[in-house]
Amino acid sequence: MHNPLVSILIPLYNAEQYIEETITKALEQTYSNTELVIVDDHSTDNSLKIAQKYASEKVHIYSNPKKGGNSARNYAFEKCNGEYIKFMDADDYCTNDMIEKQMERMLKDGDENTLIFSPVKMLYPDGKFFLPPREIDKDYIPGIELLIDIWRERGWNCPHCHLMHRNLFVKSKGWDESILRNQDGEFFARVAAEASKSLSVKNVFAIWRQTGNGVSTRKSTESHKSVLLTFKRIINLILSYKDTSETRYACANHLGLFLYMHYDTIQPLIPDILKVYNELGTGIVLPNRKTIKILRFFLGWRNALKITKKIKL
Repeated sequence: MHNPLVSILIPLYNAEQYIEETITKALEQTYSNTELVIVDDHSTDNSLKIAQKYASEKVHIYSNPKKGGNSARNYAFEKCNGEYIKFMDADDYCTNDMIEKQMERMLKDGDENTLIFSPVKMLYPDGKFFLPPREIDKDYIPGIELLIDIWRERGWNCPHCHLMHRNLFVKSKGWDESILRNQDGEFFARVAAEASKSLSVKNVFAIWRQTGNGVSTRKSTESHKSVLLTFKRIINLILSYKDTSETRYACANHLGLFLYMHYDTIQPLIPDILKVYNELGTGIVLPNRKTIKILRFFLGWRNALKITKKIKL
């Protein structure tokens, strides 16, 4: 039976509290033909020292010759040997049969251009799990239809939800090392756009720790600018594939959620956001909440957002 090697690619930065569990749980996967490629991104704690304890023929430890999570991911890919790959952050893990079930589906129904994905459970510091509501656990042909449903707010994935053939990574051109935030959203959007199909594998889970640290928590103007850049790229991918009033509204709605969530910290970017809305031709689209609708009707969208952010509605 064909039993191809799967490479689990992990960028490591200051995760001394979690990296040991991440490694041991990866080694406990029921799919046995795996390797771990861990690239330390200049950690200042004991992360690298802890990881090095596990160095073996199956666990390969490197130091990032550059700096940044995306360059570490690209370097991990350069060093890996697997026919199939899974990206995982240093504080996360998967249920122990995830790779086995995903590879069963891949070998049965997939090809070199197939993206496999499974649902995510969020793990909080108190040990409780939360399964976010999802309507995306189904098959999509072509693969970009998954991206469109994610932008319709029907669910979302994190990096280690996915598994792909290495050729699909090459076609996607890898992680953009210039992006500060929403790196995974931008990368997997390009992967989905290249995928012939995105196939769902249910009942196995990516476990995503809610640590409150990391790139996703940055709120600087530069990080918000980076998010807006990724949104523009993803909008172009979607509209290049299917330019309809429905997909334009989905893009406008996704942008509107970003506008609502960060209105008080993205003021320098408002003109650029309005330009995107103008290009979409949809007008400003905000979350479908009664309070926002009423305030917007009487006071306009800017004042509606100011008030809702101030009183945290």
